[in-house]
Amino acid sequence: MELDTQTLWFIAGLVMILLEFVAPGVIVIFFGVGAWVVALAMWLGLIDSVPAQCLTFAFSSLVLIFGLRRYVTSWFVGGSLNTGAAVEDEFIGKTVRVVRAIGGGENTGKVELKGAEWNARCDVALQKGSSAVVVARDGLELTVKPTH
Repeated sequence: MELDTQTLWFIAGLVMILLEFVAPGVIVIFFGVGAWVVALAMWLGLIDSVPAQCLTFAFSSLVLIFGLRRYVTSWFVGGSLNTGAAVEDEFIGKTVRVVRAIGGGENTGKVELKGAEWNARCDVALQKGSSAVVVARDGLELTVKPTH
């Protein structure tokens, strides 16, 4: 079975769109849609030569990347309306329970916050089962102080 050129462009576009899910970055999908633009233009009889196909592919892909990428990115990688400060507000001031003793100083332990365990550090030693308050967050590590 021999495939015509427009079918090959369509299949190439489909493969590129599916590759976006393997190698996310919201770039490859636009090349896939660009290939579909070429397939459609060929099906409509607007282009037929190889140079016209290549130019249509390059032009449509670049227009799509630069024109739509910022709008489409949140569909694939998720969007957030929270600013950094809002994210910090979810942690700072919250009461946590110590689930693995914190030795104080450089020794870290574990605390539970929102049903998840977090690495935690405190200037003073805290025993398992005690309560503490989050005063800072650095990545996946919380800094806590005792709740006296």
